[in-house]
Amino acid sequence: MKRIISFGAYTFPDSIAERGEVLRWNFANGVPRTDRLPGMDGGYNPLGADAFPSEIGTVRYRFVLVADTPAEMTIKIDAVLAMARYGRATLTAETHGGDQRFCYGTVNNVSLSVDADVYSDKIVEVIIDWQVSDPRWYSTSADSPQVEACSGASTTFTVVNNGTASALAKISIDPGTAISASGVTVQRLVDSVAIDEVEYAAALLATDALVINAQTLTVTKNGSDAYLNDFSANHPAWFRLLPGDNTIKVVLGAAETADVTFEWDDCWY
Repeated sequence: MKRIISFGAYTFPDSIAERGEVLRWNFANGVPRTDRLPGMDGGYNPLGADAFPSEIGTVRYRFVLVADTPAEMTIKIDAVLAMARYGRATLTAETHGGDQRFCYGTVNNVSLSVDADVYSDKIVEVIIDWQVSDPRWYSTSADSPQVEACSGASTTFTVVNNGTASALAKISIDPGTAISASGVTVQRLVDSVAIDEVEYAAALLATDALVINAQTLTVTKNGSDAYLNDFSANHPAWFRLLPGDNTIKVVLGAAETADVTFEWDDCWY
Protein backbone atom coordinates (compact mmCIF):
# COMPACT_ATOMS: atom_id res chain seq x y z
CA MET A 1 0.00 0.00 0.00
CA LYS A 2 1.09 3.54 -0.74
CA ARG A 3 -1.31 5.73 1.21
CA ILE A 4 -4.71 5.80 2.91
CA ILE A 5 -7.42 7.43 0.81
CA SER A 6 -10.39 7.45 3.18
CA PHE A 7 -11.89 6.07 6.37
CA GLY A 8 -15.67 6.16 6.62
CA ALA A 9 -16.77 9.70 5.77
CA TYR A 10 -13.27 11.18 6.14
CA THR A 11 -11.07 11.74 3.06
CA PHE A 12 -7.37 12.09 3.76
CA PRO A 13 -5.32 14.98 2.34
CA ASP A 14 -3.77 14.30 -1.05
CA SER A 15 -1.48 17.27 -1.55
CA ILE A 16 2.27 16.61 -1.70
CA ALA A 17 2.74 18.61 1.52
CA GLU A 18 0.18 16.59 3.46
CA ARG A 19 0.38 13.13 1.97
CA GLY A 20 1.11 10.31 4.38
CA GLU A 21 4.71 9.74 5.39
CA VAL A 22 4.34 6.24 6.83
CA LEU A 23 1.82 3.44 6.25
CA ARG A 24 2.28 0.17 8.14
CA TRP A 25 0.14 -2.96 8.51
CA ASN A 26 0.74 -6.49 9.79
CA PHE A 27 -1.79 -8.64 7.95
CA ALA A 28 0.82 -11.29 7.14
CA ASN A 29 1.62 -11.85 10.82
CA GLY A 30 1.13 -15.58 11.35
CA VAL A 31 1.93 -15.88 15.06
CA PRO A 32 -1.57 -15.02 16.44
CA ARG A 33 -3.10 -17.74 14.24
CA THR A 34 -1.80 -20.41 16.65
CA ASP A 35 -2.86 -21.16 20.20
CA ARG A 36 -0.08 -21.83 22.70
CA LEU A 37 -0.30 -25.06 24.69
CA PRO A 38 0.63 -24.60 28.38
CA GLY A 39 3.66 -26.64 29.38
CA MET A 40 4.44 -27.62 25.78
CA ASP A 41 6.52 -26.25 22.93
CA GLY A 42 4.82 -24.77 19.88
CA GLY A 43 1.08 -24.50 19.38
CA TYR A 44 -1.76 -25.48 17.11
CA ASN A 45 -4.08 -23.77 14.67
CA PRO A 46 -7.68 -24.50 15.73
CA LEU A 47 -8.98 -23.98 12.20
CA GLY A 48 -6.48 -26.26 10.48
CA ALA A 49 -4.30 -25.70 7.45
CA ASP A 50 -5.10 -22.72 5.22
CA ALA A 51 -7.56 -21.45 7.81
CA PHE A 52 -9.14 -18.08 7.44
CA PRO A 53 -7.47 -16.29 10.37
CA SER A 54 -9.26 -14.85 13.34
CA GLU A 55 -6.45 -12.65 14.64
CA ILE A 56 -6.65 -8.87 14.91
CA GLY A 57 -4.63 -6.94 12.36
CA THR A 58 -3.35 -3.39 12.76
CA VAL A 59 -2.87 -0.47 10.39
CA ARG A 60 -0.88 2.68 11.24
CA TYR A 61 -0.85 5.83 9.13
CA ARG A 62 1.18 9.00 9.70
CA PHE A 63 0.39 12.18 7.79
CA VAL A 64 0.33 15.95 8.31
CA LEU A 65 -2.34 18.63 8.33
CA VAL A 66 -1.49 21.94 6.65
CA ALA A 67 -3.58 25.08 7.16
CA ASP A 68 -3.28 28.79 6.36
CA THR A 69 -4.96 30.02 9.55
CA PRO A 70 -5.48 28.81 13.15
CA ALA A 71 -9.22 28.60 12.52
CA GLU A 72 -8.71 26.37 9.50
CA MET A 73 -6.34 24.13 11.49
CA THR A 74 -8.92 23.78 14.28
CA ILE A 75 -11.52 22.58 11.77
CA LYS A 76 -9.08 20.05 10.31
CA ILE A 77 -8.05 18.72 13.73
CA ASP A 78 -11.69 18.36 14.81
CA ALA A 79 -12.46 16.38 11.64
CA VAL A 80 -9.56 14.00 12.33
CA LEU A 81 -10.52 13.46 15.98
CA ALA A 82 -14.13 12.77 14.97
CA MET A 83 -12.96 9.50 13.36
CA ALA A 84 -12.65 8.05 16.88
CA ARG A 85 -16.47 7.76 17.02
CA TYR A 86 -16.95 6.17 13.57
CA GLY A 87 -16.83 2.61 14.89
CA ARG A 88 -16.13 -0.10 12.31
CA ALA A 89 -15.90 1.52 8.88
CA THR A 90 -14.31 1.03 5.47
CA LEU A 91 -10.61 1.89 5.29
CA THR A 92 -9.56 2.43 1.67
CA ALA A 93 -5.95 2.54 0.50
CA GLU A 94 -4.09 3.14 -2.75
CA THR A 95 -1.49 0.63 -3.93
CA HIS A 96 1.80 1.51 -5.59
CA GLY A 97 0.19 0.44 -8.84
CA GLY A 98 -2.55 3.04 -8.44
CA ASP A 99 -5.51 0.73 -7.81
CA GLN A 100 -7.54 0.70 -4.58
CA ARG A 101 -8.08 -1.91 -1.86
CA PHE A 102 -10.10 -1.78 1.33
CA CYS A 103 -10.45 -3.38 4.75
CA TYR A 104 -12.75 -2.80 7.73
CA GLY A 105 -11.10 -0.96 10.61
CA THR A 106 -11.90 0.60 13.96
CA VAL A 107 -9.87 3.54 15.26
CA ASN A 108 -7.79 2.46 18.23
CA ASN A 109 -5.79 5.65 18.73
CA VAL A 110 -5.33 9.13 17.28
CA SER A 111 -2.12 10.99 18.18
CA LEU A 112 -1.45 14.63 17.37
CA SER A 113 1.99 16.21 17.52
CA VAL A 114 1.75 19.98 18.11
CA ASP A 115 4.79 22.20 18.62
CA ALA A 116 4.35 25.11 21.02
CA ASP A 117 5.24 27.74 18.47
CA VAL A 118 3.68 29.58 15.58
CA TYR A 119 4.18 26.64 13.19
CA SER A 120 1.60 24.53 15.03
CA ASP A 121 -1.02 26.82 13.51
CA LYS A 122 0.12 25.71 10.06
CA ILE A 123 1.48 22.14 10.34
CA VAL A 124 0.33 19.31 12.66
CA GLU A 125 1.53 15.71 12.45
CA VAL A 126 -1.10 12.99 12.96
CA ILE A 127 -0.73 9.25 13.64
CA ILE A 128 -3.79 6.99 13.51
CA ASP A 129 -3.89 3.33 14.55
CA TRP A 130 -6.73 1.02 13.46
CA GLN A 131 -7.68 -2.45 14.59
CA VAL A 132 -8.80 -4.76 11.79
CA SER A 133 -10.75 -7.85 12.84
CA ASP A 134 -10.58 -9.31 9.32
CA PRO A 135 -6.93 -8.69 8.33
CA ARG A 136 -7.28 -8.61 4.56
CA TRP A 137 -7.08 -5.93 1.88
CA TYR A 138 -10.01 -6.51 -0.50
CA SER A 139 -10.34 -5.45 -4.11
CA THR A 140 -12.64 -2.50 -4.80
CA SER A 141 -13.15 -3.66 -8.40
CA ALA A 142 -15.89 -6.05 -9.49
CA ASP A 143 -14.23 -9.49 -9.46
CA SER A 144 -17.54 -11.34 -9.28
CA PRO A 145 -20.25 -12.64 -9.56
CA GLN A 146 -19.53 -15.69 -11.67
CA VAL A 147 -22.62 -17.63 -12.79
CA GLU A 148 -22.37 -21.28 -13.86
CA ALA A 149 -25.11 -23.48 -15.33
CA CYS A 150 -24.91 -26.81 -13.48
CA SER A 151 -26.64 -30.12 -14.07
CA GLY A 152 -26.45 -33.71 -12.91
CA ALA A 153 -24.00 -35.39 -10.59
CA SER A 154 -20.87 -33.52 -11.66
CA THR A 155 -20.42 -30.01 -12.99
CA THR A 156 -16.91 -28.57 -12.60
CA PHE A 157 -15.60 -25.10 -13.30
CA THR A 158 -12.81 -22.77 -12.20
CA VAL A 159 -13.00 -19.72 -9.96
CA VAL A 160 -9.91 -17.48 -9.84
CA ASN A 161 -8.84 -15.50 -6.78
CA ASN A 162 -6.27 -13.02 -8.09
CA GLY A 163 -5.08 -12.03 -4.62
CA THR A 164 -2.48 -13.52 -2.27
CA ALA A 165 -4.84 -14.50 0.60
CA SER A 166 -7.83 -16.81 0.94
CA ALA A 167 -11.22 -15.27 0.11
CA LEU A 168 -14.59 -16.39 1.45
CA ALA A 169 -17.33 -17.19 -1.06
CA LYS A 170 -21.00 -16.31 -1.20
CA ILE A 171 -22.77 -19.10 -3.12
CA SER A 172 -26.25 -18.59 -4.55
CA ILE A 173 -28.24 -21.53 -5.94
CA ASP A 174 -31.13 -20.85 -8.32
CA PRO A 175 -32.79 -24.17 -9.25
CA GLY A 176 -33.84 -24.65 -12.87
CA THR A 177 -35.80 -27.75 -11.89
CA ALA A 178 -37.07 -29.09 -8.61
CA ILE A 179 -34.23 -30.55 -6.53
CA SER A 180 -34.83 -33.77 -4.62
CA ALA A 181 -34.33 -34.35 -0.90
CA SER A 182 -30.70 -35.26 -1.51
CA GLY A 183 -30.20 -31.53 -2.11
CA VAL A 184 -27.12 -29.86 -3.53
CA THR A 185 -23.42 -30.14 -2.69
CA VAL A 186 -20.70 -27.65 -3.63
CA GLN A 187 -17.04 -28.65 -3.30
CA ARG A 188 -13.61 -27.10 -3.77
CA LEU A 189 -11.35 -29.81 -5.15
CA VAL A 190 -7.60 -30.26 -4.86
CA ASP A 191 -6.27 -33.24 -6.84
CA SER A 192 -9.87 -34.53 -7.08
CA VAL A 193 -10.27 -34.44 -3.27
CA ALA A 194 -12.94 -32.22 -1.67
CA ILE A 195 -11.03 -29.87 0.66
CA ASP A 196 -13.99 -27.54 1.29
CA GLU A 197 -17.59 -28.71 1.00
CA VAL A 198 -20.99 -27.23 1.78
CA GLU A 199 -24.15 -29.32 1.52
CA TYR A 200 -27.83 -28.49 1.72
CA ALA A 201 -29.54 -31.87 2.09
CA ALA A 202 -33.19 -30.94 1.53
CA ALA A 203 -35.58 -30.55 -1.37
CA LEU A 204 -35.82 -27.27 -3.26
CA LEU A 205 -38.54 -26.04 -5.57
CA ALA A 206 -37.69 -24.56 -8.94
CA THR A 207 -38.86 -21.21 -7.54
CA ASP A 208 -36.64 -21.34 -4.44
CA ALA A 209 -33.48 -19.27 -3.96
CA LEU A 210 -30.80 -20.69 -1.66
CA VAL A 211 -27.83 -18.58 -0.47
CA ILE A 212 -24.86 -20.06 1.42
CA ASN A 213 -22.71 -17.16 2.57
CA ALA A 214 -19.32 -18.05 4.05
CA GLN A 215 -18.58 -14.34 4.53
CA THR A 216 -21.35 -13.99 7.12
CA LEU A 217 -21.75 -17.69 8.06
CA THR A 218 -25.42 -17.63 7.13
CA VAL A 219 -27.76 -19.80 5.06
CA THR A 220 -31.03 -18.42 3.70
CA LYS A 221 -33.83 -19.83 1.56
CA ASN A 222 -36.06 -17.26 -0.08
CA GLY A 223 -34.62 -14.67 2.28
CA SER A 224 -35.44 -16.61 5.47
CA ASP A 225 -32.99 -18.33 7.80
CA ALA A 226 -32.23 -21.87 6.64
CA TYR A 227 -29.23 -22.66 8.85
CA LEU A 228 -30.75 -25.91 10.11
CA ASN A 229 -29.78 -29.57 10.32
CA ASP A 230 -30.13 -29.79 6.54
CA PHE A 231 -26.95 -27.71 6.13
CA SER A 232 -23.42 -28.93 6.77
CA ALA A 233 -19.84 -27.83 6.05
CA ASN A 234 -16.55 -29.64 6.49
CA HIS A 235 -14.51 -26.58 7.50
CA PRO A 236 -15.16 -23.87 10.13
CA ALA A 237 -14.74 -21.19 7.45
CA TRP A 238 -17.25 -23.09 5.26
CA PHE A 239 -15.90 -22.27 1.80
CA ARG A 240 -12.56 -20.69 0.94
CA LEU A 241 -11.15 -19.60 -2.42
CA LEU A 242 -7.38 -19.90 -2.28
CA PRO A 243 -5.11 -17.63 -4.33
CA GLY A 244 -5.04 -18.68 -7.97
CA ASP A 245 -7.29 -21.21 -9.70
CA ASN A 246 -9.93 -23.03 -7.62
CA THR A 247 -11.64 -26.10 -9.06
CA ILE A 248 -15.32 -26.15 -8.06
CA LYS A 249 -17.65 -29.13 -8.32
CA VAL A 250 -21.44 -28.98 -7.98
CA VAL A 251 -23.39 -32.17 -7.29
CA LEU A 252 -27.11 -32.42 -8.10
CA GLY A 253 -29.50 -35.23 -8.94
CA ALA A 254 -29.24 -36.94 -12.33
CA ALA A 255 -31.85 -34.82 -14.15
CA GLU A 256 -31.64 -31.70 -11.99
CA THR A 257 -30.33 -28.27 -13.00
CA ALA A 258 -29.42 -25.04 -11.23
CA ASP A 259 -27.55 -21.81 -11.83
CA VAL A 260 -24.82 -21.52 -9.20
CA THR A 261 -23.37 -18.05 -8.58
CA PHE A 262 -20.08 -17.37 -6.81
CA GLU A 263 -19.41 -13.93 -5.34
CA TRP A 264 -16.17 -12.91 -3.64
CA ASP A 265 -13.56 -10.16 -3.44
CA ASP A 266 -9.97 -10.86 -4.42
CA CYS A 267 -7.93 -10.20 -1.28
CA TRP A 268 -4.37 -9.72 -0.14
CA TYR A 269 -2.37 -9.72 3.09
